[in-house]
Amino acid sequence: MMYCAAGLKPPVEAIRKQYEAEYGVSVQINYEGSGTLLSKIKVAPQGDLFLAADESYVTLAQERGLVEEEIPLASMQPVIAVSRGNPRQIAGLTGLMTDGVHFGLANPEAAAIGKITRQVLVQSGHWNKLYPKAKVLKPTVSDLANDIKLQTIDAAIIWDAVANQYPELEIIRAPEFENQARNVTVGVLNSSSQPTASLHFARYLSARDRGSQVFEQFG
Repeated sequence: MMYCAAGLKPPVEAIRKQYEAEYGVSVQINYEGSGTLLSKIKVAPQGDLFLAADESYVTLAQERGLVEEEIPLASMQPVIAVSRGNPRQIAGLTGLMTDGVHFGLANPEAAAIGKITRQVLVQSGHWNKLYPKAKVLKPTVSDLANDIKLQTIDAAIIWDAVANQYPELEIIRAPEFENQARNVTVGVLNSSSQPTASLHFARYLSARDRGSQVFEQFG
C-alpha cells in the first residue's frame, strides 16, 4: 500500500498497472496532498511506501523515524498554468493580481506545491500581496488543474509536470520559480509489513526502462 501525492496520479497509475501485469502483485494507492499524507503517516504509521511531490516531506518522515530508505524518481518545477491561448494575457505573478483575474493556490499545509509556492513568494516579497487575492485555496494540485480546465478560475500556480497532463492548459514560466525544481521521491516506510517487496516496487518506479520512462512520457 502506497501513499502518493495527488498530482502524480496519471504516471503512477500507468506504472502500477504495468507492475501488476508484470509481477502479479497488487498495489493499493492513496492519493492526496503530500502534506496531508505525511500527517496521516505521523498519526497512524501504516502502509508500505510514501511517494511525495517534494523530497522534503520524505526527509521529514525519515527524521521522525518513519522512513527507512528513499529513492529519487523525477523532478518538477512550479509554473503559472492558464487556459490554452492565455485569454487573460497573464505574463507573470503581477498578472495574477490584475483586476478581474481569478486565480487559485494550493494549501501550503496540505500540498507540496502550496508549500514551495509560499516559500518562494515570501522570499520574493509577493506572498502577502498574492495570498489574500486568491479565489480558491485547494488541498491538491490536481484540484487546481481541474479548476482551470473547467474555467472556474483563470490561472493557478501548479507543477509543470501536472500542467503537461492537461491539453487544455498552457504554461507560463515566472522568473521567481527558476531553479526551484523539486525532486519527486519515494520512501519505504518503517511500518511496512513487507519491506523487501515494497523496496522492489520503489526501485521499479525509478528504473530507467520502467518507471522512469513513464514519468518522462508524462512530462
